[in-house]
Amino acid sequence: MRQYLTLSLSAIMLLGNAVSAEEKKPVKPEKYEYPQEVVRTFMKGCGFTSNKAYCTCSLDKLRSRYTFAEFLEIDKSARETNQVPKEVISLFQSCRTQFPN
Repeated sequence: MRQYLTLSLSAIMLLGNAVSAEEKKPVKPEKYEYPQEVVRTFMKGCGFTSNKAYCTCSLDKLRSRYTFAEFLEIDKSARETNQVPKEVISLFQSCRTQFPN
């Protein structure tokens, strides 16, 4: 009986260690964090031409796909070339079908 208890405790400890190791693996966040000032500026600029639900959807899709550093690069490139990347346009269009004005 003592052997079974020892084996059971060992198995539980091994499983516990495996779960702990799994929890420590880096996981892609549901949404990347952007500074509040950037969020406010995006929402304000978007709000001039669109409703709040569309703007929130667009921002959420950007934050779920691009890190803040990637977002800055996209923004910089768009300002320099006056062209928004097709992938970003697709994100915005998917929100437009969900939240038309």
